[in-house]
Amino acid sequence: MRKILFTIINLLAIVTAFAQTGKSDRNSLSIILLDYNDSYSTVINQVFTQVSPDSQYDINKIPTHSIRINEKRTIAGENGYYHAPDRTQNILTFLNKNNIGKEIVCTLFNRNSQTGEMSAEQIYNRGLYNVSDQNILESQATKRGVEGLKDSGFSLISNCHILVLDYANIRYEYKKGNNDNSDFYWYATPAAYLFKIEWDNSKQDQLFNCWIDKNTSPAERNSKMQAFEKLYIPMKFVLRIADDDRSESTGIEKQQRKIDNGEKRKYSNDELKENAFVKMISEAADDLGGRIENKYESFQIQNSIYSIRPVKAKIGKKEGVKVNDRYFVYELVAQNDNSTKLIRKGVVKATTHIAENRQVATGNSPTTEFYQIAGGKLEAGMTLKEKRSCYLNLDLGYRYGELEGIYAGLNTSLYATRATSHHIMLQVTGWDKAVTASIDYGFGLRCNNFEIYPYIGAGLDSFLKDDDESDTDDKAGKNNAWLAQGGLRFHLNIYYPVQLFGGVEYNYPFSEGENYKEKKITKDRDIEGFNLYGGLRICF
Repeated sequence: MRKILFTIINLLAIVTAFAQTGKSDRNSLSIILLDYNDSYSTVINQVFTQVSPDSQYDINKIPTHSIRINEKRTIAGENGYYHAPDRTQNILTFLNKNNIGKEIVCTLFNRNSQTGEMSAEQIYNRGLYNVSDQNILESQATKRGVEGLKDSGFSLISNCHILVLDYANIRYEYKKGNNDNSDFYWYATPAAYLFKIEWDNSKQDQLFNCWIDKNTSPAERNSKMQAFEKLYIPMKFVLRIADDDRSESTGIEKQQRKIDNGEKRKYSNDELKENAFVKMISEAADDLGGRIENKYESFQIQNSIYSIRPVKAKIGKKEGVKVNDRYFVYELVAQNDNSTKLIRKGVVKATTHIAENRQVATGNSPTTEFYQIAGGKLEAGMTLKEKRSCYLNLDLGYRYGELEGIYAGLNTSLYATRATSHHIMLQVTGWDKAVTASIDYGFGLRCNNFEIYPYIGAGLDSFLKDDDESDTDDKAGKNNAWLAQGGLRFHLNIYYPVQLFGGVEYNYPFSEGENYKEKKITKDRDIEGFNLYGGLRICF
């Protein structure tokens, strides 16, 4: 999955534009943090200043990088619950009152605040970097040629966004758990707010009316400087995403328990505390960014299929494509009322063959290869649309046999080749008085809508502690049995992301605790042997 919120900028073009040009227009972003002027402010600022943004999007580094909040960062919630405060209106008022939209424009045109001089060089460069192969080919038939494509950078101004991040209700607390799970935790209720510049031709005309460059006469400079002072570029609210339950363990007591068992100390308690705080801030940003992308269509990569066998598209590292990134494939279908509708035709994922296209298009740009995991026949010209994935799948079903019980699992599939995949699985089966858990690795074949693979793994079968048993016996593992297992498993699409799964498995116990040996007789449980299992799988 992509790391840190700064890597969420993607490309967008309307559906008809895809059909004609097969390209997406870049978005740009400015990052602003809410500042409570407390001890956490400096550390949070450092986290974001040390991150180098990917080249998949444009960053507008405006002068305003924080908004001061004149209240405490942490305010006790009702009944002990904390909630991320909704500051949408306050932030929007600040952005428009302080004309932050004009700061974006000044950054785009590299305006000198002293002389008022501006340059279109950055806009021209962004315009050229954004163009597709189709644009290049079409431009060759015009009088201006490729030079004319520079002007397309002006259309990207309307794609400028501001992202405001709020880390409210930060607490450092001790959490009492069970079975040596107690530890010190960081807590917060982070929120992300997305705003977009309101830019149109009239605003662009106003900008040109106060344009100053080295050729502007002294007589015009003063009036144009005054006109620029009156230029107002509003921002509009897009969406807000919040998380009321963000936490991160420091691992201080976990490390101490290891030290008590004879292991060496790896980190000081202060280092563990600081690392956990930075991790919480970073992963909160990543999570909020993914949720924004899933909700805000403009931040989703879209393009068209360039060719099939294998499926290829003219996107790549410029757009931030990574291995196993998921895309839905749509076809534009005419309706009876003369309108058009996107109908989903399939699902594909990116292979390791990702195009190095971080350069101005030449008319013959490289392509990224994809492999199909669901759907029917795909054709060139169909639309690819990114659907962010958690790379996790949830299984729910039932197991029959020696380990009979309710079955649940988490697993992930990783690309190997276009026809094979790696599989890592965590499986749990619950019985009325026992639980079996295992971790497994599989490798096998994949084709459209179906995959099958053998796997091997190891697990633990554990009788639940009886009321008359002591904690000492339980901790000693006397109620447990270690087992080895192997099996054959399949997945079959119903309608992605819903699938059927099933498998056959053999289990062999190789180490049994003292209580376990006694209980398996009285409870009539012998885990050695074959099992069948199956159910529904949801792909996230």
